[in-house]
Amino acid sequence: MGQKFCTACGAVLTEGLRFCEQCGASVPPDIPAPAVQPAVPPGTASGIPPVIAPPDGQKTTRPVMVIAAVIAVLLIAAGATLFILPSLSGTGVPGGFLPGSVTTPPTTVPVVTISLPPSLQTTIVPAQEPDPYPGALRVKERFSFGSGNIASEATVYRFWINDTYEWHNDNDNRYYVEKPRKGNKFLFVFVHMQNNGDYRVWFQPAGNIIVSHNGATYTEDQSHYKPDKLSDKDATPVEVREVMYFQKLNGDEYAEDFGFSHGTELAYLYPGKSNAVDGYIVYQVPESLVPEETYVLISFNAQDQGIWKLG
Repeated sequence: MGQKFCTACGAVLTEGLRFCEQCGASVPPDIPAPAVQPAVPPGTASGIPPVIAPPDGQKTTRPVMVIAAVIAVLLIAAGATLFILPSLSGTGVPGGFLPGSVTTPPTTVPVVTISLPPSLQTTIVPAQEPDPYPGALRVKERFSFGSGNIASEATVYRFWINDTYEWHNDNDNRYYVEKPRKGNKFLFVFVHMQNNGDYRVWFQPAGNIIVSHNGATYTEDQSHYKPDKLSDKDATPVEVREVMYFQKLNGDEYAEDFGFSHGTELAYLYPGKSNAVDGYIVYQVPESLVPEETYVLISFNAQDQGIWKLG
């Protein structure tokens, strides 16, 4: 750059001063010469304003913006890698895990309990007790015992159950109510035995005819009044009001105590239908007894035993 001269007095100006040292006139600032514009290349549209560099000493924000844009692009790319790409390809960082973050436990899905309506619920049937006598006879079925000249038959043909019964006392001509022990009731079992042979045979007395229920056995009620207990007068039958008009199996007479005929105790079973031993035996049994679980057992000899199921 050449020397400068004061435009007022023509004195030589010292570089950098803004006033003339001779006359004190102000010195105008240097105006740089305009830059020579390069020729517009062929095919380039004219009229596009040239890029003008900022004045010296003046800062620009363009680099900061560029850096911020680059960082934003990097963050978007990282987010796509971590979240979008794994969901599309099935690979990547496992769900619930982020770099530098706290591990999130997996969500527990609650178990839903569905209640079935009563019609679809399973019904539990209690186990049935085995039948102790699967081949038992039914009431009125006949059992044959003996053979040849002593062939006979027997059956249990009726039963009656009640909490009490009334019996007639011939001494005072009155009826008395008989009550069982606490927790018991009365069971009347009607038994018929008939000799079809030619000779008289011995038969089981009432005390040897057993009732079985739920594994327990019961024998004749010894407190039951019988004609043979009336020692001071002629033997007479004992009338039980509730069963006094029950007929024997053959239907020829009314039933009385088993082993008795018209108040007289029998010792043998004689041949013939008319000589059949027929009557009731009284037992005290538990209140819980039901006929469907009750059996009558009669042993006629060492080989023959008849078993009847009441229900």
